Amino acid sequence: MTSRFALLGSPISHSKSPAIHTAAFKAMGVDAAYDSQELSEHLAEWVQGLPDSYRGLSITMPLKEQALALAERADPIAIATNAANTLVRTNTGWDAYNTDVFGIQRSISHLKVAKALVLGSGATARSAVVALQELGIEVSIWARNSKSAKNLAFEFEALVCDDISTAKTVPLVISTLPGGALDEYLGQLESPSGVLLDVAYHPWPSKAAEHWGMNSTISGLEMLIWQAIGQQRLFNGNALDEPLEAEKEVLLAIRAALEMAK
Repeated sequence: MTSRFALLGSPISHSKSPAIHTAAFKAMGVDAAYDSQELSEHLAEWVQGLPDSYRGLSITMPLKEQALALAERADPIAIATNAANTLVRTNTGWDAYNTDVFGIQRSISHLKVAKALVLGSGATARSAVVALQELGIEVSIWARNSKSAKNLAFEFEALVCDDISTAKTVPLVISTLPGGALDEYLGQLESPSGVLLDVAYHPWPSKAAEHWGMNSTISGLEMLIWQAIGQQRLFNGNALDEPLEAEKEVLLAIRAALEMAK
């Protein structure tokens, strides 16, 4: 029987996840189908009605907290971030995971930095803070809503950044702001000296990426690819830290699929 998987969230019409996961399953020769469903609420009710053929779900905004709440079990990272982007079906229900943290860590694994600045205070910002702190990196947080930045910093014992112009001197900046939201601040960020991971990959390149310089920017597509690899590990019965048997081939297939989807 074909195993089924799906992406749930809203809006998702621009999402590259179906192309990524379809390519991954095909590269491994797995009999699986991956589709998508626009959904903004009532996740628990929707999941309850799924046939047994659905074995795993990719969860995006605004459903990540709901995904965590409905799960029978959750991994420590999902609990720490209060968000799950992956649900895996078991004999007793659904297990919740957060592979965004894994995706961020793999995206910046080639960097050696001691400090980083996270822009934003939403679910992805929480994942970025956890990802950085797990790597022993000192984290500061800036958000358009200063109260939200302070609350997030207090929760994770991080630093608060009151002046976004600090971003031009920090060795690593992770922007979790929506696409285009950083543009209005670029005038305060002349000649940034560090590296930017811009989580918003649509459209690409972003104005922020061009401002930092493409050689100093990591596309949010890298995070997307690696969080999807994490999901594929889980969907195929592996632990999150256990590589797929044909992971190199899967990565090549995913990157080829993304090139074709441009």
